[in-house]
Amino acid sequence: MIQLTDHSGKAWPLAFDWEDEVSGESIRVEVDNVKPPIPYAEQKSGTVGDRYECEINGRREYLYYSVLQPRKWFILKPVSEEVYKAYYRLPGEATGKRKTGRA
Repeated sequence: MIQLTDHSGKAWPLAFDWEDEVSGESIRVEVDNVKPPIPYAEQKSGTVGDRYECEINGRREYLYYSVLQPRKWFILKPVSEEVYKAYYRLPGEATGKRKTGRA
């Protein structure tokens, strides 16, 4: 991540290198129109930090900057509902195993 950090310590994303999943080639991605960050707790990853709404390649995207050590930038990768449900199970959700009723 290439970032600008202001005198108060807030970071502003400018660009980042992204590895193409098909070719494995590194691509420089510019970050445009960054709005001021808001404090945010990302439920899927369990990270607490700042969420930045910005424009990347003409699309609105959200970048996250963790306040936990080590501080890291990340972007959520879209996944299908099937993959999401297979990976993220809430307590009490069915796992496909039958209960036997034994104590």
